[in-house]
Formats: sequence, structure tokens, C-alpha cells
Amino acid sequence: MPEEGNVSEQYCELVDSRLPLDHPYFSFLSEIRLAESFLGLAISVGKRLNETRLILDLLDTIVSGTEDPNVRLSDENRKMLNHADEVWLDLKEKLSSGDVRAAYLLASSAHMSKAAGFLVTCRKSSQFNMITDYTLQYLKKLSVHTYREAIGHVML
Repeated sequence: MPEEGNVSEQYCELVDSRLPLDHPYFSFLSEIRLAESFLGLAISVGKRLNETRLILDLLDTIVSGTEDPNVRLSDENRKMLNHADEVWLDLKEKLSSGDVRAAYLLASSAHMSKAAGFLVTCRKSSQFNMITDYTLQYLKKLSVHTYREAIGHVML
């Protein structure tokens, strides 16, 4: 039987090497896929489609910054996210009313936040020095913006 390689490793295109399956980078990618999936579900609800699609587009742009450190958001989108400061808002009323879109957006926001944490861990390795402060900063800001969009507390 031919050797198939180490089954506890996976190729990582970003660093052009094999990494353990439990490497934080693969967890980051999984969290991003979950965030995108929940955004897709939020879009399927059919409310505030442009706003939700914008979040999905912004997430795609920000994540592509892990591969290309020169990726930047438009000035308009960057300014919008710079106003998305963290606040504590009560979700009980929103969720107890059965607002499906809000629940999907909150899940997406939580996955973005976890993805940002995995990026922080990746950056501790010199192998991942291409991950910039800019990418990390705007992933966190997009998470907050998504959270605020979920509860209808959007900065204009």
C-alpha cells in the first residue's frame, strides 16, 4: 500500500508547507467559512439585502488581506467600520421575538471574532508574518459592525 503522507497534517497554501490539522490557521479558515455561511443564511431571509451583502463582500476583502498584505478597503467602507465601536447591547428582546436574520448575523459576528483570535495566534509564528495589523483590525471591526447590524443599532 503506497504511503499517503501524514494524515494529521494538511497543506497550507499561504505558507507553502504542511501544517498540523489542529493549526490555528485551519481553525481561522473554518471560522471564516462559518461566518460566510451565516451571512448567506441572513441573506436568504430577504431583509436588508444590500447591507448584508456588503458585510459578506467586506469579509471577503478583509480575508484576502491574509494572502495579499496590500489589500485595502475603500475609504467609504473603512470609515464606516471605524465608527463601529464595541458596545454592550441587550439581545434578549431581539432574539426572543424570533428575529432569524439577527440570529444569523450574531452567529456570523461571533465566528468573525473567533477567526480574529486564531489570526492573533498565527501571527506569533514568523511563518505568518504576512498577516498585517490592518487585516486583523478590520476583521475585528467588521465583527462589531455585524453585531450592531444584527440588533439594528447601526452608526450612520
